[in-house]
Amino acid sequence: MKTIIKGSSLSVLLFTLSLQVNAATLIESEDDQGGVQKMWVQGSKMRMETGNDKEYMLADYANKKVLIVDPAKKEMIDISHFMTETSDSAKGLKVRVKHEGGGPKVAGYATQKYTLMVNGRVCSKTLVSAKALKDSKLGPMLDAMGKIEMNPMGSQNMSECDRADLVFSQRLKKLGMPLGTINKQGKIIEKVLRIVSDVKPPAGGFNPPSGYRSTTMQQKMQEAMGAGMPPGAAGKMDPAMKKAMEEMMRQQGR
Repeated sequence: MKTIIKGSSLSVLLFTLSLQVNAATLIESEDDQGGVQKMWVQGSKMRMETGNDKEYMLADYANKKVLIVDPAKKEMIDISHFMTETSDSAKGLKVRVKHEGGGPKVAGYATQKYTLMVNGRVCSKTLVSAKALKDSKLGPMLDAMGKIEMNPMGSQNMSECDRADLVFSQRLKKLGMPLGTINKQGKIIEKVLRIVSDVKPPAGGFNPPSGYRSTTMQQKMQEAMGAGMPPGAAGKMDPAMKKAMEEMMRQQGR
């Protein structure tokens, strides 16, 4: 009988641990055009889908790896070369993050409002929640992202506000999770709709699919130019995914 009890207890323990290993946090958000994005997070890994059943993105920030997966073409585009060690992108800028007090509830969370200013000019107003950061378990990912930059343009080609965004994103892990942005008209845009803990990620999870062709954005450009296609057609991706990727690059950790 004792052996049976021990065996049962071990089975329950192993089952519980397997659930924890496979569990992720789902963060569903809406962009400024009303498009919905879903992001699953597990530790320093992330999977993002735009809801169009086309391309999706996989990121492993601890290992500095980012892939765009195209199931229709059975192809993976490695864009990890956009990822670099954190540099002093805001050098020469006077960056200020000003606390403006409490904000409205977003996704059921009370928020605090912060204004990002550069050289005395307002860049953005963001609604942040410390409790949402805790519930979403984004801490490990923000820690990993705080050590890198995801920027294909280079800081020399970025606006002052975009350069300051990189500084702001590094401070967010101490302030909380951004749940929304307030535009000049006072409307909340790019907002989180819901946060769900301990969910099962989509099939394939955070692992690159097997049997897919692996390429890079540079190779896609070379292939397009070799085929006589205009450079702009190189590495062309779904517009919704492109927008999601650009937003992720602009606001790391969002």
